[in-house]
Amino acid sequence: MEENKEQTFRQKRETHTVPQHVKDKLKEYNSIKKRITEIMGDEEWNIPNLAAKLEMSTTETLYYVMSMLKFGQVVTTGVDDMDEYYFYKIKK
Repeated sequence: MEENKEQTFRQKRETHTVPQHVKDKLKEYNSIKKRITEIMGDEEWNIPNLAAKLEMSTTETLYYVMSMLKFGQVVTTGVDDMDEYYFYKIKK
């Protein structure tokens, strides 16, 4: 039984390939996450300020920060004085 399972996995790895555009998107995603991590450092950032620093739209920046929040890479640390924007920080 174990041998069949191992053989099935081996065959799947050999026959299933990931399209190049998917690999490219993943590479881009990881690159942007790395830039966000480097920019944030130990400081707190809100989305508009981070977007300006990244030279990206706030919508796109929000997407990346929310995905990092979902996977526990960043945490919310508070809200600005006017209750408009959350602040985010890299989770250590």
